[in-house]
Amino acid sequence: MVNRFYPNALLALSTACLVASLVSLAPGSAAQKNSTAAAGVSKLAVTFDGAHLAKTLNIKIVPKTPNSIDDAPFMNGEPEHLQISFDNDKINDGFDWHRQILVYPLTPYSQLFTGKERTEFDKTVGSLKSIVQKRSAAGVKELPMLPAMESYEVFHSHVKILDYKGGTGVAFITCYAQDEAPFKNGDFFYSYQGLSSDGKYYISLTYPVKAKALKDNTPLKAGIKLLTNLPDKEFTPSLSEIDKMIESISIK
Repeated sequence: MVNRFYPNALLALSTACLVASLVSLAPGSAAQKNSTAAAGVSKLAVTFDGAHLAKTLNIKIVPKTPNSIDDAPFMNGEPEHLQISFDNDKINDGFDWHRQILVYPLTPYSQLFTGKERTEFDKTVGSLKSIVQKRSAAGVKELPMLPAMESYEVFHSHVKILDYKGGTGVAFITCYAQDEAPFKNGDFFYSYQGLSSDGKYYISLTYPVKAKALKDNTPLKAGIKLLTNLPDKEFTPSLSEIDKMIESISIK
């Protein structure tokens, strides 16, 4: 059984139904006749198996945000894109570590920027393309991340290359901050940055995870060492469960 739902409508699914099926997200339907969405986004059908991570999913088309060089963060513009959130999670305007999947049309995204911002955007996408082609992130000091952050990458670990149906990307645990304050749960998250095989779409997933072994106010270096050496199954949820969801993604 395949479940289908549309932007701005939350579909409640029973646990049994989720376990047995894929969740299909299709914004490009008759229900969207009055949408001003660009064809490249409104006609997308996104499917994935999220049964083990959520009871409900919500998808919407996020309008284009023009880039403003006078506002933070650097590269703050976003093209019209798809946003998939989990259960009843509230997604605020600031980029906190939400459970969400963002699907961006790559060309309209790049066209938002000029000058130094365009150079940085191309550098980010170029870094991801290189990682995907080499199937390795070895030697990469800072892993690609979109949308842009107001802070810097503190660390990354548990790096792996994951393929989904129609593309490839890099998954990792990371933390962004503006200082070297002590570590605690809530400061780090699982990220997946992916590219479709045809080069048309960029996928950005963030999913907060926790580690029981990490105590609040752990010194930064000690916290990084602990998380780096922690097995996948010692995170909540297990990193392998998020891996499975990513590998089930299909975008058409």
